[in-house]
Amino acid sequence: MRSGQIFFAHVHRIFPNQHAEIQLGTHKLIARLEAPLESGKGYFLQVESVEGEPQLKLIGSKQADQFSLMRQLSLPNEKGYRALTEFFTKESLSLTREQIQQAGQWVGKASDKKLALDAIKLMNTRDMPFTESIFKSLLVAGNKQPLTEIISTLHTTLALEKDPDPTGQRIVALIDELGKEPSQKGANAEPFAFQGKAAMANIKHAIHQMGLFYEHAIIRDGEATGTESLKALLIQYLGRPGANINPTARQAAEQLLHRMNGQQLLSIDTGPVQQIFFDLPIELNGSRTELSFQWEGKRREDGKIDPGYCRVIFYLDMQNLNQTVVDVKIQNRITNITVINMNSPEIKAFATMFIPTLKEKLKEHDYELSAVHFKQPVSQKNKQLQKFSPRPYSGVDIQI
Repeated sequence: MRSGQIFFAHVHRIFPNQHAEIQLGTHKLIARLEAPLESGKGYFLQVESVEGEPQLKLIGSKQADQFSLMRQLSLPNEKGYRALTEFFTKESLSLTREQIQQAGQWVGKASDKKLALDAIKLMNTRDMPFTESIFKSLLVAGNKQPLTEIISTLHTTLALEKDPDPTGQRIVALIDELGKEPSQKGANAEPFAFQGKAAMANIKHAIHQMGLFYEHAIIRDGEATGTESLKALLIQYLGRPGANINPTARQAAEQLLHRMNGQQLLSIDTGPVQQIFFDLPIELNGSRTELSFQWEGKRREDGKIDPGYCRVIFYLDMQNLNQTVVDVKIQNRITNITVINMNSPEIKAFATMFIPTLKEKLKEHDYELSAVHFKQPVSQKNKQLQKFSPRPYSGVDIQI
């Protein structure tokens, strides 16, 4: 809670000595009342001071609806602001007047209003910097457009330029090699067999090519070492002062960079729980596809990742099997695997013979295979939007 923030709260019960039970979102707290509020009603409140016991003031009249807030903040009666203030009230967000004005403009420009509002909520609940760049990164990360499609658009745009830019051509060359093992480059290379150690090597190589940990390398080494990555080239391409970049190429490059930044923002590396999300272009049997990876685990007291407890979800769209999800849950080193695919009965019939080998290999690494399940999907959901998992409010005592 910071000075200047505005939020919507419900008063549930009035207690003696000017105290009341107030609800902010899903959390309840006890507050001291200095304004004549009534039980059972909702109010817009603003933080005046956070020194000592936080001081709050009532915003506007006791008529707490989106239109009263818009009038009080002098917001224009436009679609973006109406959608934002309605969402703001419903979700009990806490934003400053300036942030509400900014967010209303962003939501108004967004084609997908729901996705834009989810991005605003995530920025608020995770205390992200409230900038348009962060907003756009989350917006692109939550979009349904496949990463491979975004990369392909950029590749085509740069490859067809009449006056090719040197950095742009390096981007084209790198995209041509994305997802391929170094040993497989060349016309006579055998298709990549997506299994075992070779699969892991391919994924690691694709992560390096994309530059998913580009910033980490700079912080660790003072510079990005090793082979140039796609992210490093995008930053270089877009960051040249006075560069005359084709507007279409700039838009495609910005969209890809926002997508990569958004994946980092969706990942959490704070506290005992860590979540990582990323999409990778990979090659399966000579066909380019996309691997979406979601990992969640927890840290031990020494700060290291606990290998005995985690969850890993792979999303794949393969040429013959089509959309496939592999959900791996590990509890106390006991492994439970679920394969989700429209043709799960056929996959089960084929894969059953390999389960004993899988069990044996897991045992070599001190893991026990509990079961392998094969299921058909229940519903089609946007897997990117499921990554928006905001952190809830923490309870505090406040004075109004």
